[in-house]
Amino acid sequence: MTVGRVTMYLAIAHEWMLEAREERRAVITESQQIMHTPQILLADDHPQILSNLCRLADTVGEVVGAVSDGRTAVEEALRLHPDVVVLDLVMPGVEGLEAARLLRRDLPGCKTIICSMYAHSELIAETFSAGAVGLVRKQSAHADLAPAIRAALNGETFVSPSLNQDDTSLQKNGGGG
Repeated sequence: MTVGRVTMYLAIAHEWMLEAREERRAVITESQQIMHTPQILLADDHPQILSNLCRLADTVGEVVGAVSDGRTAVEEALRLHPDVVVLDLVMPGVEGLEAARLLRRDLPGCKTIICSMYAHSELIAETFSAGAVGLVRKQSAHADLAPAIRAALNGETFVSPSLNQDDTSLQKNGGGG
C-alpha cells in the first residue's frame, strides 16, 4: 500500500467520522427536543376552575405554577419562563388580555391561551390582537384545553369549536347579551 492510498483512506475515514459525529449531534438534539416536557403556568381567580385547569394541563405538560390574578401571572411567567401561559379572561388586577399583551412584549417566546365564559366574534379578534394564540371556552375546557396547548406548542392557533358555533348562532339570531 502506498503512502498516497493510506492518506486517501485516512481522509475518507475522517470524513465518515465527522459525518457520524454530526448525525449523533442531530439525534441528541432531536431527542432533547422530544424529551422536553412543556412547562405550563395557569391563572384563574376561581380556585375550583384553577384546580380543574391544572388537572387538564397536567396531561400535556408540567404545571409549574397556578396563580389567581393577572399581575402575579405575568410576574411568575417572567420568573419561570414557561412554554405556555393559560389566562382567565376576567381576573382581578391585570385582566387576561392585558397580561397576554405584557407577555408578548416581555416574554415573546411564551405562548398564551385565554380561557373565557364568553363567546363573541370581538373576543376572538381581541384575543389574537393581544398576542394570544388560543381561546378556550371554559365550558368546554375538558375537551379543548389539551388540544389548545398542543397547538400553541406547535406554533398553531386554536379556538374552541363551541366558540365558533356560538358566534355563528349569535350572528344568526341578531346578537345576544
